[in-house]
Amino acid sequence: MDRVATRLFLSYLLVVVVGLVVSSVLIGSLLVRFENQATRQRLLGIEQPIFNTVQNGVRQGRTAQDVIQSISDEARAVDARVLLIATQARRVLVDSEGHLQGQILPQTQSGDAEVFVFRDRDEDWLYVQRALGPVGTLVVARPRAAFNDIVRQLLPSILIAAVAAALVALVLAALLARTITRPVGELIRVAGRFAGGDLRARVGLGGPHEVRELGRAFNDMAAEVERARGTERAFLADLSHELRTPLTSIQGFSQAIVEGEVQGEGVGWAARTIQREARRLIRMVEGLLQVARIESGTGPESRENVPLGDIVRGAVAALEVQAREAEVTIHPDVGELPPVLGDADRLSQLFINVLDNAVKHSPKGASVDIGAAAQNGEVVVNVRDRGRGIPTGAETRVFERFYRGEGVGREGTGLGLAIAQAIAESHGGHIEASNLTDGAEFRVVLPVARPTSR
Repeated sequence: MDRVATRLFLSYLLVVVVGLVVSSVLIGSLLVRFENQATRQRLLGIEQPIFNTVQNGVRQGRTAQDVIQSISDEARAVDARVLLIATQARRVLVDSEGHLQGQILPQTQSGDAEVFVFRDRDEDWLYVQRALGPVGTLVVARPRAAFNDIVRQLLPSILIAAVAAALVALVLAALLARTITRPVGELIRVAGRFAGGDLRARVGLGGPHEVRELGRAFNDMAAEVERARGTERAFLADLSHELRTPLTSIQGFSQAIVEGEVQGEGVGWAARTIQREARRLIRMVEGLLQVARIESGTGPESRENVPLGDIVRGAVAALEVQAREAEVTIHPDVGELPPVLGDADRLSQLFINVLDNAVKHSPKGASVDIGAAAQNGEVVVNVRDRGRGIPTGAETRVFERFYRGEGVGREGTGLGLAIAQAIAESHGGHIEASNLTDGAEFRVVLPVARPTSR
């Protein structure tokens, strides 16, 4: 985590440095623009009275050279310089400093469209110009160094502000890096505890939104793993309990036969008991394997459009003998139903298991009613019995492995509805159980097969 914190800190620091550089460039450009505007305004402020003085002297009959020479001291007092140049040739006619007479004055812009620059004796001069008619063009110039006082005044304040911003940014970068890495470090520690076997370990939610979402996802995963581990332990406990009874019977009766405690007709009775319990074990193991195969998606399974009405009617026909022996009547009310995409054999087993459960829980002389209809892109098949109903709060437990309701003999394995629910879920559907005033109802919901286009 120290490396992550360092990387985050350096990343924030890089962002801060880039931001300061960009800000410095922008501020510098603004200062240059401000300086150019201020320079032009100050030059124009100096140029205007000089121009008026020269223009008035020319109108009074004096030569421009005399007038410029007469105001040269006043120009020096404001750190200025006055030149008169030929308009077309730009040759210097008069220079109040007396250095550029006869030279060509370049017209090079200094950054502002109205301010120009020339170089004299290793010094840059900024100037503005205005035409004096046929006399020539009047030029008023000042050294560039005379205008740098604005920048010099602002530069210390800018540097102080930059240093303060950098310090604040460094502190914020350290805080942000810690804000992110601290909950992530806690998540790593909790994950280590969870991997070590502490399934109740949970991470506290803190930090940025994304880190909180990560912690919430970890807690959800941990809760699901804990729930699955609890279900696994409960399943193993139930399995050991369910296996113990038939194994105890097999061991006891076989031992009695071996030791000669059972003789005569009792040997046949004990053998039949052993055979019955062995068959029960086989059915239980086969049921468990079947549930495992369905839930894992392994094993042979076809996908085709299955006429669900025929499947339900076939399940009713398969249970006619069992229902007749139990003195229970099955009343199917199944018309034409849209097809379902799935495996016909497994769907048939689904409805056989549901109907078998209804027949087993129905008293003698009762009836099992079956209704089916298509609605909202689904096929719903209702199987209603007239038994004791489902115990309160057990509407979902009836689909758990080895759960057996009241009135079911020892022949039942408690896997029929678990297998039916697994088949329904593997086909994108589900089974719901609910109590009625005079029995229970199981609602099988399966999605209708989508029509295929040629």
